[in-house]
Amino acid sequence: MRRKVITSATKSASAGTADAVQAEFAKAGISAEVTQKVVKRYKPYLTWDVDTRLRPALQSWLQELGTEQLSEQLQKVQCLLACTPEERNEVYSWLVSKGVNAARVQQKAPHVMTREVGAVQNTFDALQQAAAFSDEQMGTLLYKHSVALAFGTEHALGTLQTVSAMLGMPMGSGEFWQVIIAASNRLFLMSPATLCQRVTFFCQMYATGTHVVRTALTRGVFLTPEPVMQSRAAKLQQQLGWDIEQLKQKLSAEPNILNSEPSTIVRNVQAMQGAGFSLTQVWAMCAKEPTLLGHKWTFDTNVEKLQFLTLLLGLTLDDIAARPSLLSYSVSAFLGPRVWFMYQTGAIEATKRVMTSGQFGYVYSISRAKFSNKYHSPLSNPSMVFDSAFIDHWKQRWEFLRQHMKLSVETVAAHQDLLLTSLPDRLAPRWQLLSSIASKQADFKAEDHLAALATLSDQAFAQAFRAHGEQNRMWQSNNAACFLQAPFLFREAVYVPSIYIDMSQKQI
Repeated sequence: MRRKVITSATKSASAGTADAVQAEFAKAGISAEVTQKVVKRYKPYLTWDVDTRLRPALQSWLQELGTEQLSEQLQKVQCLLACTPEERNEVYSWLVSKGVNAARVQQKAPHVMTREVGAVQNTFDALQQAAAFSDEQMGTLLYKHSVALAFGTEHALGTLQTVSAMLGMPMGSGEFWQVIIAASNRLFLMSPATLCQRVTFFCQMYATGTHVVRTALTRGVFLTPEPVMQSRAAKLQQQLGWDIEQLKQKLSAEPNILNSEPSTIVRNVQAMQGAGFSLTQVWAMCAKEPTLLGHKWTFDTNVEKLQFLTLLLGLTLDDIAARPSLLSYSVSAFLGPRVWFMYQTGAIEATKRVMTSGQFGYVYSISRAKFSNKYHSPLSNPSMVFDSAFIDHWKQRWEFLRQHMKLSVETVAAHQDLLLTSLPDRLAPRWQLLSSIASKQADFKAEDHLAALATLSDQAFAQAFRAHGEQNRMWQSNNAACFLQAPFLFREAVYVPSIYIDMSQKQI
């Protein structure tokens, strides 16, 4: 058997001490910090015989993963050593044979792979038979609820039975299947008794009808203990000025409100109103994109996104309110690179025309692979490829403009050529020169010359600033030739922040 019940009679003299376990992990290259975290979360290691169990387990996984990956895996799955690589691979292969995305299960619920394959099979079969799920449905179920296989049959079946009883639906019905798939992906993490207790409490206290059970399961209200629900509901009522009927209406529509701190919700609602959205729009947006309530609204995230969407892409607040998911994407790593790739490859005439182009939905509604396939580079510029390199280059330019040069989004919108300018070869060294002049001459403002950073040739740029002080003349005589003839030499200059150095020039 994979696991043995450890008793005092089965322990050897070498087992049971933290020092012995730490020493063995250290021999395998696992740091003391990682070892302490792992042993704290999975204490049975302290009872293992070092010579006959712990050391062989570590060695077998070292051969499979190597030291670095083993350290990473142990931090994710503390009980990893309780199975062998062969046993984990057996579970993986069996899931594949059943049409399950085993890679997804391993990523989302790695503990499944440490169970005996027979136990995984039993849980799988019990779920399938109880609800009459097809093989295809089981594949879909485990893609969403991978963790369902991490527990025993009793736990998994109990969850289905509890949901069936609360909804008054037979487990084999199509409607029941839809509820399970729509439910929070943490549904099977909760014990069936706790799940029932919390959902029942919520519905008795705040529901406006029996339909709310389904919404409560979908939005994961069962993640919050009952006393916390009560406390947060009372604070919301007080801080937002709701009467009991208004409270019930809001919570019945959006039970997930009780999963966040009231102060965060109130602050976010006020911030969205302050940004120009009406209160009706705010609640409609939050209904479509619940994360807007729980994630703190800050200048560096949501405010910058609003400015980017309105100033650079030309969207109105009504456009954004109809598509609140836009506020869940990063400007520098997601929205910006996609829009500028469409612009640079000619898919749109200008960034502010992306909304009226009829292609705006593709900016945020498809995967990177599908986006790359749809907006492939033209034959006239085959080097333009929407890959991680393009995304990184755009992200680094955006962050350089916003964080290093400290330009506002409005200023960037007025000088969009800067987003197409090579950072290490042109933007960074030129900005450093202008900044150095500004530091010596009080009447010189580096930000007054933004157009020159992107539009002037190297020679024209050197000539334009020849008259600005002794330091500039020294720079001209010592470095101008190098700048004009071999600008790549400036990648090693100390003034270029290290995060922006050593970038491939595949994209500009």
